[in-house]
Amino acid sequence: MTNHPARQTLSEAQSKELLRPYGVTFAEEAVVADVDAAIRAAEAIDGAVAVKLGGDGIAHKTERGLVRLGVRGAAGVRAAAEELLALARADDGAVHLLVAEMIQGQRELIAGLIRDPQFGPCVVLGLGGVLAEALEDVTFAALPIDRSEADRMIDRLEQGRVFTESFRGEVAIDRSALVDLLMGLGRLAEERPDIASVDLNPVIVRAGCPIAVDALVELGPDAVSAETQPSESDDVIRARFGPLFHPRGIVVAGVSSHPGKFGFVTLHNLMRFGFEGSIFPVKPDGAEVLGCETLTGVDAVPDGAADMVFVCTPNRANVALLRACAKKGVRAAFIASAGYGEAGEEGRALQEELVAVADDLGMVMIGPNGQGVVSTPAHMCAQIVAPYPPSGSIGIASQSGNLVSSFMNYSVSTGVGVSKAVSLGNSAQVGLAEMLEYFAVDPDTHVALTYVESVGDGARFRQAASRLT
Repeated sequence: MTNHPARQTLSEAQSKELLRPYGVTFAEEAVVADVDAAIRAAEAIDGAVAVKLGGDGIAHKTERGLVRLGVRGAAGVRAAAEELLALARADDGAVHLLVAEMIQGQRELIAGLIRDPQFGPCVVLGLGGVLAEALEDVTFAALPIDRSEADRMIDRLEQGRVFTESFRGEVAIDRSALVDLLMGLGRLAEERPDIASVDLNPVIVRAGCPIAVDALVELGPDAVSAETQPSESDDVIRARFGPLFHPRGIVVAGVSSHPGKFGFVTLHNLMRFGFEGSIFPVKPDGAEVLGCETLTGVDAVPDGAADMVFVCTPNRANVALLRACAKKGVRAAFIASAGYGEAGEEGRALQEELVAVADDLGMVMIGPNGQGVVSTPAHMCAQIVAPYPPSGSIGIASQSGNLVSSFMNYSVSTGVGVSKAVSLGNSAQVGLAEMLEYFAVDPDTHVALTYVESVGDGARFRQAASRLT
């Protein structure tokens, strides 16, 4: 059945045939063509059976009333089979009857596979049955997973003890068998990139054994897995972010004499908290600000004297500004200016151009639309807000400027120290994953604190978090 031009849903029988080699246990069943064959199949199964109508064009049987449960005896099977065959439609194509053993159990799970656009293939495990939608007790694990991670998925279910302990006279689930099922789904995703999703619902626990009684596999174009980035060495990462957190000098572009302007506040904070390096305030008219002489342009900055530029100038001036700074040896930029990706189509175009230029110049760029960057080892408070935390070993990276300020205000009030802090703004070039990679190798940072609104590159974020922990 085709639900989308690029996707195809397999029938239940086809789905089960594909999944059996991957360690999924199904009920005893038979696929037959007619009523008499259905009766013979039911007689070979001891006890009640389920009778279903299947076919290449049938995916969602329950919604169409194509399932009969608890059917007993030849007469019952005949009646069920005849009713189901009568419900077949022309667009179902060739149909068949599926006769399966009725699996009895008080506990149900759901399991499956999805391909997340950020994290790639993920194995899914959740609480099944009538309360599944109400409780939404589901856990995910991005590939690759090992047996330890698959086992932890069971414990992450809030109602997991219903399965891991005896329940209403039923024994605890065979954890090893459930782990085998989850590992099999992971192996399937790795070996078959054309599989878009797998839905095993329900998986009934009988005598401790997880048995899938229905299966649905959706095929699609070969998926491009979320590839992890090659790990850079510690020295390479430290060298990349050194100009941002340990600059020899800082150019403050867009300095103003007005106390409410970004350029004024940034210059004030750098001076107030004792930045150890040189400060080069740039103001087109060269007027003195806060007792400091200003430069009329970046051209007046001595070559090689500054590693970072803090940008408070209008967005349309910033591409030329970065190029001018690069000529002076600047290797990092913090863009406080707004009017970029957060400001509509025109702003997004300006942001893309800014990133392209920074990449071409080999310049680390934070922002735009960010509040600032702090490095207590360098006594550097380069930000458009006031809080400057005491020195410590916590690194902060936030996608919310207000929250990074809140974290630092808390640090000031409690004395809990901070090593580095950065407001990522629009995360146009550098995101949370890159900051976690840096915190993992920064000798000043022992703990990372982040506020996450979106992870962007999920595979890299996961890799960075693993490196940190």
